[in-house]
Amino acid sequence: MPVPASSLSRRPGLAPSPLFCCTRRAEGTSSIRLILAGELDLSVRPHLEQAMKDAQADAGRVVLDLQALTLIDCASLAGVFGAAVQARRDDAILILLEPRGQVRRVLDLTGAPDGVAVLERSDVLEDAPEQVNR
Repeated sequence: MPVPASSLSRRPGLAPSPLFCCTRRAEGTSSIRLILAGELDLSVRPHLEQAMKDAQADAGRVVLDLQALTLIDCASLAGVFGAAVQARRDDAILILLEPRGQVRRVLDLTGAPDGVAVLERSDVLEDAPEQVNR
């Protein structure tokens, strides 16, 4: 069941965009998948950052499933890059899964953060090295 972006923020007064959704799913004992859908822009960046922070605190591997994400702006991309820095500090793994369309183009232009794997298919996720960020 999708979790509205509003439930991901612990900061009162932030109104989420109705065009963004983030669903959290535990996968195994040490992996969490955040499934992002819709438009990820400045208005929902705090919600994404909190969701990533919570996921990274709870698991050694976080997968950002980008398949249903249709837009990412520079501010939100900076939030993803910040999560990558934190993953390296924590000796953890961050994977960007199946970016498409505009999201893929932005990642192609900027490049993925150091130590972050960008996987094109979910079936290769099981084969992804456990030491991606190291």
